[in-house]
Amino acid sequence: MTSDGLRTVRAWIGVHAGRPALVLLAVSGLLSLLSAQAMISSLGFLVFETPVSLLLLVPVLAGIGVGMGTENTARIPLPEPLRLLAARLVWLLALTAAAGVAVSVGQLAGPAVDWQACLRNLLVHAALTVLAVTLVGSATAWVPSVALTLLCMFFGYPPSKPGYYWWAAVMEETVSPTQWAGTTALFLLAALVHVLHPRAAPHAGRFPLRQRPTANG
Repeated sequence: MTSDGLRTVRAWIGVHAGRPALVLLAVSGLLSLLSAQAMISSLGFLVFETPVSLLLLVPVLAGIGVGMGTENTARIPLPEPLRLLAARLVWLLALTAAAGVAVSVGQLAGPAVDWQACLRNLLVHAALTVLAVTLVGSATAWVPSVALTLLCMFFGYPPSKPGYYWWAAVMEETVSPTQWAGTTALFLLAALVHVLHPRAAPHAGRFPLRQRPTANG
């Protein structure tokens, strides 16, 4: 990569929450490696019906990192040529790929959870956070993923029956073709909304309107 290309990448990271996102992804990778064999059976005084592998929870943090990294922290209106839309998509895919590596590091320790389950969960949480950041903002972007995880952990399984409800698939250690299809569709929807949102809804608040300077500044 040329020096101009490196400066462009650094500038892009500078106007996005790239550094906090990379920190979250690094922490996710470390947790994935350290918790490869760990299980969690309770949260405080609340006991789960079935112990949950921590590897299924690491993608929550990684997905939040992906979504946070898409936030334009400069808060300035930007032109919307096709190349900028393409750059936004490439940035999202790059963050997702880095997060995929982070949540898969634990596979080196020989965990019981299949790597596909980790990637499925990553796509789900990344999609939820990207949608939240794009449509609402980064302040509460973590809420959808955390809320879904807690809901699935406490209420995602039928009473006295093995397995989970279909909507609590992020707790399952295996992935079905139907889950892959639904997860991929959700992520593609989030990517489409993120890429096209500034053009499709320029007054929605993510990018303020460009104002002409006045005599008073």
